[in-house]
Amino acid sequence: MHKPSSAAPFPSKPLPDHEDRLSDPARLNALADARVMDTPPDEMFDRAARLATTFLGVPVGLASFVDVDRQFFKAQCGLPGGADAERETPLSHSLCQYVVAHDRPLAVSDAREHALLAANGAVSDLGVVAYLGVPIHAPNGAPIGSFCAIDDAPRIWRDSDVEVLTDLAAMIETELHLRHERDAMQTLAREMNHRVKNLFSVVGGMIALTARSADSPADMARDLKGRLSALDLAHSMVSPALANGRVNPQGLDLHDLITRLVQPHQMPGRAQVSLDVPALRLSGRAVTDLALVIHELATNAAKYGALSDPQGTVSITGERGGDTVTLNWSEAGGPLVTAAPLAKGFGSKLIEATVTRQMNGSLDTDWGEGGVSHSLTLPLSVFDADTPPAASPPG
Repeated sequence: MHKPSSAAPFPSKPLPDHEDRLSDPARLNALADARVMDTPPDEMFDRAARLATTFLGVPVGLASFVDVDRQFFKAQCGLPGGADAERETPLSHSLCQYVVAHDRPLAVSDAREHALLAANGAVSDLGVVAYLGVPIHAPNGAPIGSFCAIDDAPRIWRDSDVEVLTDLAAMIETELHLRHERDAMQTLAREMNHRVKNLFSVVGGMIALTARSADSPADMARDLKGRLSALDLAHSMVSPALANGRVNPQGLDLHDLITRLVQPHQMPGRAQVSLDVPALRLSGRAVTDLALVIHELATNAAKYGALSDPQGTVSITGERGGDTVTLNWSEAGGPLVTAAPLAKGFGSKLIEATVTRQMNGSLDTDWGEGGVSHSLTLPLSVFDADTPPAASPPG
């Protein structure tokens, strides 16, 4: 939480990278994950806005969240029109955008006489004269909004005003963090329920595959035990304990992580999966996130794709370039693919949400006739800081 002792005056002109800061993908992803834009009024947020007007003695208090081209008032107290007041404005009518871009409290005593703000539509159309705003941060620390107090007459803001707004903004940040944790727990619970429902079909497929390749009951028992042990390892990586809601698995080498997750889905004695990825390590949440994605891809391949056929193969390659890492998953030799599925199942939605929201990456899928292929592009920051640098090309 940020708690400065005073606010800085508004700058006379925008930062050179003002628009880049507002349109930063990581910030926008954090804003989307907060799930506050275009949502109904919420008493917790409204209470904070009311307290701001009471404690500071101002007519208007707002909790404003700033997107790339607009601001949305999740909470407001004192706007003309009351509960029916407009709950968003374009950035042409926003002072909150500067609080977000600077990521610190900003204050102005009379915006009508300010070089940057005098022409802002909030001043001419909404009657904003004095303004004090402090940033609201997402659970990951990204500035996504401004909690602000507005007066319709000139005002000298005091340090105590800043402290009050900062404390109220901290309450909002705590609420956002708690809701984020709740949503993460619900997603994890749904994922575990999904895994349990699939357990019998996965084990049944393993038994059938193992029985076809075993020469004797003893061989079958040995092979099946190994496959079930590997599957247990995979599930232990993607289904951390729910006791305390924390995810903190040990760091793993990328190659080892993928090998452990795909091994239980291959037929014994068959090299169905080829793997060529750069030397990278993951730790913390990244292990669970990527394990979840690879496990789901492998499970889908075993149930519907290349690994459901003894002659099927999967090629997994990786390439590091600049500040990204691209992982390619390509299937061949499995059932004929006639078209992409008409609707995404939970597993596909889980993969996409994990890659784009949790890891700030992107996912492209091609449903080719010969087999499905996936391309995952992940930021290098997902991997450990002590990952060896990429080798320089020969020259």
